[in-house]
Amino acid sequence: MPFLLSLFILFGLIAFPDAAGSAASDAALLWWTRVLPSLLPYLIASSLLMKSGILARIPKRLVPFLLFPMGLLGGYPVGAKLAGELLRSGALTGSDAKTTAALINLPNPVFLISVVAAGFFRDVKTALPLLCGIYGTSLFALIPLSRIRLSAVQKAEPPALSRDLPASISDCVQAILNIGGCLVFASVLGALLDAVGVFRLFGAAAPIVRAMTLGLFEMTSGASQLSALPLSLPLRLALAAFLLRFGGVSVLLQSASHAPLSVLRHALTCVLFALPAALAVFLLTPLFCPDAAVPTLASGREMLRNTFDLLAVTLSSAFGLLLVFVFTFGLSKRKRTP
Repeated sequence: MPFLLSLFILFGLIAFPDAAGSAASDAALLWWTRVLPSLLPYLIASSLLMKSGILARIPKRLVPFLLFPMGLLGGYPVGAKLAGELLRSGALTGSDAKTTAALINLPNPVFLISVVAAGFFRDVKTALPLLCGIYGTSLFALIPLSRIRLSAVQKAEPPALSRDLPASISDCVQAILNIGGCLVFASVLGALLDAVGVFRLFGAAAPIVRAMTLGLFEMTSGASQLSALPLSLPLRLALAAFLLRFGGVSVLLQSASHAPLSVLRHALTCVLFALPAALAVFLLTPLFCPDAAVPTLASGREMLRNTFDLLAVTLSSAFGLLLVFVFTFGLSKRKRTP
């Protein structure tokens, strides 16, 4: 699968250079103007907190409960990185590390507030249903986390700002560059699929299919496109919540580079958390954003439109998830090959 994907992109770049170049330019601009300035300072501050040795200062039985807020504060893929570090130190077994990585890998709140709510949806109030829906449903992860027992937590070196700050800046710049690269890659992939006519097969539902497919590969570009679709605000936010909690293939690959994940299992776990998060956001949006236009079933025309939107969303999600799981299945088979 990675071989076929690379061939498709190479031939697409030759056949459709204008479409690919425009998509890459737009994605790079989005990363430069919105993602980098809002995330980089926050990532550096959270990295300094993690280098302070806080895990070694609390009782071992409480460490799993602290991992959840640390993964939340750090954002993708900090949760997987924490699990990988604990595995390498001998504090977690391989099975527990995979479970922990899947449960504490979360989008950070600054990204949801600054980039998604204020940037894409242009209303900071939309952050409230996103935060409550995504983090509220993710709290159920504390149940399996409470059953995990750490064998030991190595004591970190005494914190030193002269050492930790440059290391944090270096790590976080690398992380933000990875996010930018994934964003450009997903945008170019979507532009090439569009250029060869894949999305046109879905007719009027093509914009929804395109946004969901892109989002399942890279959540930032998907959330950006969803925010501009002519759907009701609760539905757009719910779809964005699904993508943001799932993370996409780009987050999956970043996470797998830090922890020895079972790729398919990790993707399925993320989907299981993303579905209730999307439902919660859909139900909470009218409460936090009462002035939002919520479609009703008062007329036959509105019923038809609601039915069409639901079918379009279902088809687009199924199509995107099919591509994602074909891709991740190829990765998992490749990892098992000796």
